[in-house]
Amino acid sequence: MLSLRLLLALAAAQQGDSQQILRFARDAQADFEWIRRHHLPTRHGYGGSACDERIGRFCFWHPDDRTDPPPPPEEPRRIRAARDRLVQQLDSVAALLPGDEWIAGQLVRYLVESGRSTEAVAAVRECRAAAWWCGALAGFALHTAGDFAGADSVYRAALGDMPREERCRWTDLTLLLEGDLGRRYRRLNCDERRAFESRLWWLAQPLYSLLGNDRRTEHLARATLSRIAEKARTPYAVSWGDDLREITLRYGWPTSWTQEPAGGSAAPDVLVSGHEPSPSFHFLADAGAFDDPATASSSAWTLHARRPRERYGPAYAHSVAPLEHQVALFRRGESCLTVAAYDVGRDTGFARASPDATLLLARDEDAASVTERRPGAGSSDVIVAQAECEPLLLSLEVVAPDRRHAARARYGVHPPRAPPVTGDGVTVSDILLFDPPDSLPTELAAVLAYVRGSVTARPDTRLGLFWEVYGLNPAGETVITAVDVVPARAGWLRRATQSLGLAKRRAAVRLEWSEVLRPRGLVAGGAGGAGGAGRALALELSGLSPGRYRVAVRAATERSAAVAARDIEIGGR
Repeated sequence: MLSLRLLLALAAAQQGDSQQILRFARDAQADFEWIRRHHLPTRHGYGGSACDERIGRFCFWHPDDRTDPPPPPEEPRRIRAARDRLVQQLDSVAALLPGDEWIAGQLVRYLVESGRSTEAVAAVRECRAAAWWCGALAGFALHTAGDFAGADSVYRAALGDMPREERCRWTDLTLLLEGDLGRRYRRLNCDERRAFESRLWWLAQPLYSLLGNDRRTEHLARATLSRIAEKARTPYAVSWGDDLREITLRYGWPTSWTQEPAGGSAAPDVLVSGHEPSPSFHFLADAGAFDDPATASSSAWTLHARRPRERYGPAYAHSVAPLEHQVALFRRGESCLTVAAYDVGRDTGFARASPDATLLLARDEDAASVTERRPGAGSSDVIVAQAECEPLLLSLEVVAPDRRHAARARYGVHPPRAPPVTGDGVTVSDILLFDPPDSLPTELAAVLAYVRGSVTARPDTRLGLFWEVYGLNPAGETVITAVDVVPARAGWLRRATQSLGLAKRRAAVRLEWSEVLRPRGLVAGGAGGAGGAGRALALELSGLSPGRYRVAVRAATERSAAVAARDIEIGGR
């Protein structure tokens, strides 16, 4: 049943009084926020401790700096009912004033807040405000509904339709960046920033296996919500300002609010705390990865950074873990085969799940990527992809959607060096680890069935090593191969305990032999190579104490020599 006030608004509409309808809508929104504020569940916040960061009028605490608080109490039924009434009222006045920007924004906002993103998407279709604003609302609704590709598409169109000053404000990343990247970004004007922003968002995409860049659409959704909230009442009972906009752009709009319990003396007003999405992660890459993604190490992405400048908590991933895996590259003419293997058997987040796996290789944000997908791949798998032999960014991702858990490995990879064009030198591929069968394979295709999904091995096992030698004489030639397994550089604490006799010194292993190798049909290195040969070796690890080791393979002929190396971990797995 429509309220008396809404009936009056409808009557006013018949007389063409749009201002009275808008006033009604604003009063309804203010009434809801008053009800919300005074009926929030109570929970002690961080009021007794100093702020981690002061942002304008607000005291902000980083949840990553301490044990995450328990989930906020359930929202009271009275607040949910009041929001439903507000949505009904906004829906009615939106039908009367479909061209009003403020009403359209509030309707979409509170539908999304109610968990009714699908209805929000439908409501946007009735929007008759400026095309760019209706597009931004559509992007906001689609993003919250999990349609990141759709959100990406409509946001691009909306940004193209925006007035230049508005677009520059929406795309401005100044609040998110610090250090060298921040200084470099601030020196650019709005138009010069486009290429910078394109690369930054490409590197920040949480999972390349998902369609659409949800980290980018999350930022634009936050900008949309900031504009929606500019001329509306807030749960904090303070006017919108630059501080609230900064908090929203950096950390997102709260998913819930609580109030502090009443103290011994009467408080002048309700003290409200907002709770941003949790857990959340720092997906932005550092300056090194930005400058050259193909040389970046995995440490370029510090997902669990302490007090990061920005965070994002994807609804599809409540946890994102490092991925246990190995990767090796092998030349095939002008292209390379990338062999990626993973094993998430020890990751409890994947227990009783059949996760999806994806391997992506890309040169930069503008180049086409090579993507291999394995739906329902399981807890371990081997993925092979063929791409150009050039430095590339690699992302290996394993996702269990039902468990809302993901693991990924992301860093730059370089192909094995091509044999010299003059044909007077040899090169060596990466080293691939496998569980050796009784008869050692000497071709990559035969090794794939035994590839390990980890660089960690138990000390009571045999570890297989496979590599290829390129640039050999077609008629065959003598190759002296040396394999060294040496302890990786120890930290100062281990060195100190070793010197005191409190820790066992890790031994080294060296094997060397000579043999005649002939190419076996591999095409490696184009004009400079005369094919290649695969070799395999099984190492007994029983004589090595636990720890990190570097395995190096050196292949030498009378003409030249080449070396490949890989780190392994000997532990108690």
